[in-house]
Amino acid sequence: MTIDKKELTKLSPQDRIKKLKLMEEERKKEVDEIEKLINASMQELKTGKIAEEIVPEQRAVDISRLFEASGGQRLERTVRQEAPPAALTKGTKGYNTVMQTYQDYSQLKRFYSILSMEGSLTEEQIGAIGQIGERITRAERYMTEGEKSASKLDASRVVLYKLKKETGL
Repeated sequence: MTIDKKELTKLSPQDRIKKLKLMEEERKKEVDEIEKLINASMQELKTGKIAEEIVPEQRAVDISRLFEASGGQRLERTVRQEAPPAALTKGTKGYNTVMQTYQDYSQLKRFYSILSMEGSLTEEQIGAIGQIGERITRAERYMTEGEKSASKLDASRVVLYKLKKETGL
């Protein structure tokens, strides 16, 4: 909005002040919007620079080299060299660990329902709980801090849910 001095002089002083204040507020809003756009653009520039630094150098890939007969079994040899020996002999270890975790969780849920219904567990069930606890402790040794935090967060949610359910919140 441009200032028309002739038009402003025709207005009463009160109306002139109101109009000028409105114009001032509009300009402040425009300036704020411009500042936000400038900051967003600067952030994009920074992000672009960081991305350029992080992105690895692109190299041409020649897939035919992987399957060359002269060099014999090159792809397989590379896999054997890169993979740890335990991974080759125990290919299903990760899968077994995940399955064990799900079985432990199901068993713990079953024990919790037995405990809440009957009020006590057998010695065999208590022993199973001890074994599950040992497996959890062993697994936590190999977790990153982020994984540990996520695990604690999930456990906290479960406890919170049960507390709300028990107290009627």
